[in-house]
Amino acid sequence: MRALSKEQFTAYANGQIEMADQILAGHRQGPGGWCSCGKQLPCTVEEHATATRNRYRNKLALLDSTTALPVLACAAPPRRNPLWRRLLAGLR
Repeated sequence: MRALSKEQFTAYANGQIEMADQILAGHRQGPGGWCSCGKQLPCTVEEHATATRNRYRNKLALLDSTTALPVLACAAPPRRNPLWRRLLAGLR
């Protein structure tokens, strides 16, 4: 499996969103608790297409809002005397 570039993934995701929108065009709530495709509500096709559309919309939103940050080195924590050393020093 190869990784997609940002442009390739954007094109793929937009294609998935368009396909989900086309599927959803044929699946609307009809009278009497039935989908316009003839299935009883909740229509599993409509639920899946909605989930697919939302998933790719969310991924595109994350892709647009993500910023690469520089890697920072962690500083060594300051050395402190342990509590037991301070206590022993106070006893002397």
